[in-house]
Amino acid sequence: MDRRVRLVVALLDAQWRRSCCVSELARAVGLGASRLEHLFKAHENTTIRNFIRERRLREAAEMLACSEERISVICFGVGFRDVSNFNHAFKKRFGVSPREYRDARRNEPENERD
Repeated sequence: MDRRVRLVVALLDAQWRRSCCVSELARAVGLGASRLEHLFKAHENTTIRNFIRERRLREAAEMLACSEERISVICFGVGFRDVSNFNHAFKKRFGVSPREYRDARRNEPENERD
């Protein structure tokens, strides 16, 4: 993997809750924004934006399964700015709403959760 893409992945893993723009990431690794997007897509098979969204959704799913925190609090806590957008993205990714996901995980036997 290209070292610059590795660095961007590390930056995104460390700062996935924070809004960051491609131009900031590109400057951090000494590339233009479009070149970074091209390299990232070639190495990760996804866009930077989708990479961040996936990370946030995985974290939200974990929080839904392991806590009783309100869905809106989880939504904002993982970096989404709008509950409706979060609900739509979550359902698209997992096939169920955040509430349905939580309810299903709550009713799973402990040994099937991982």
